[in-house]
Amino acid sequence: MKKQFILAASCLLPLATMAQQGFTIKGKIGKLNAPAKAYLNYTDDGRKVADSALLKNGQFTFKGQLKNPTSASIVIRHDTGSLAKNGYMDYLQFYIENANITVTSPDSVFRAAVKGSKTNDEDRLLAQWRHPYKRSADSLTKVYWSLTAEQRKDTLAWLKPAGIIMRQTQAGYDSVSKVFLAKYPTSYIALRVFQEVELSYNFNPDTAAVKFARFPASMRNSALGKQLQKAIETGKKTNTGVMAMDFEQKDSTGKSVKLSDFRGQYVLVDFWASWCKPCRAENPNLLAAYNKFKDKKFTILGVSLDEENGRKAWLGAVKQDNMPWTQISDLKGFNSEAAVLYGIKAIPSNFLIDPSGKIIARNLRGDDLSAELAKILK
Repeated sequence: MKKQFILAASCLLPLATMAQQGFTIKGKIGKLNAPAKAYLNYTDDGRKVADSALLKNGQFTFKGQLKNPTSASIVIRHDTGSLAKNGYMDYLQFYIENANITVTSPDSVFRAAVKGSKTNDEDRLLAQWRHPYKRSADSLTKVYWSLTAEQRKDTLAWLKPAGIIMRQTQAGYDSVSKVFLAKYPTSYIALRVFQEVELSYNFNPDTAAVKFARFPASMRNSALGKQLQKAIETGKKTNTGVMAMDFEQKDSTGKSVKLSDFRGQYVLVDFWASWCKPCRAENPNLLAAYNKFKDKKFTILGVSLDEENGRKAWLGAVKQDNMPWTQISDLKGFNSEAAVLYGIKAIPSNFLIDPSGKIIARNLRGDDLSAELAKILK
């Protein structure tokens, strides 16, 4: 029995060796020679890696070992000058994994063909499926920047028709993303797609947790997988029906203010910033709701995600938008302790909390806030 076990184990050695091989990237960019140089950068399980290699007759090689597939970049410096020449950087973004990968082009890495990485192939396929919708979104951006500064001020004139197209575009974008998730459930790219589709603004953490559990353990335990797991856990802690987590920051006068100071009232915790145009566009709706319900045990707590150098802009925006409610900030941007605690990745974001401190609604926009308060505060 012992000999049989040893024989069986020895038969598995080639497979184990193969699994630990690592990656090799062989490049061929024209006929470039030193001092032309290639620079490779990637992050593996939270560890940043940088490597470089001189080119000989256009050829270069990189080797390494990864815990999971990851996004990487190669930049080619064609001579002794700066990496960016005439404002242009010869740059390639792609996915690598433990495999033999080739990167070839007759002139520049920007136009290089990548072969040997299954993950990169799946990423390109997804990009092809999404292309029509991305093109639609890009066309709207071009229209916006073709307007004069005066025309851009008339928000309603261009935002309403653009909003209709953007919703249609987003629906198509999400549709092909879900098809990809169903067809390639074990692809590493599927994790990124899951993040974009299932952990988007105002996501349902309970539904997301069930879907996330379907990924293989190796993907869930990857650096990205752990990040997504953390986002889901934070989502559960900030879901409706859950007691709001307390936090403390200083107001514009330097006085410390806690969320728990507002117990006994309905309070809307509003995450925003002076530089955020959608936030500023939303402020008139907040003001209307505040004026309508402030005498019925309702108030607002504004949490600014401006940074240290934006203090003047923050206070200026409060005055300009006529926001009379309490405003606090630690001026750390998205690294604000309150923003991290509540998993804020996009603004405006808000949470409506009842007098007992329980979250009863999230991300009420436009007339939805006034409608919800009218229903609650009959």
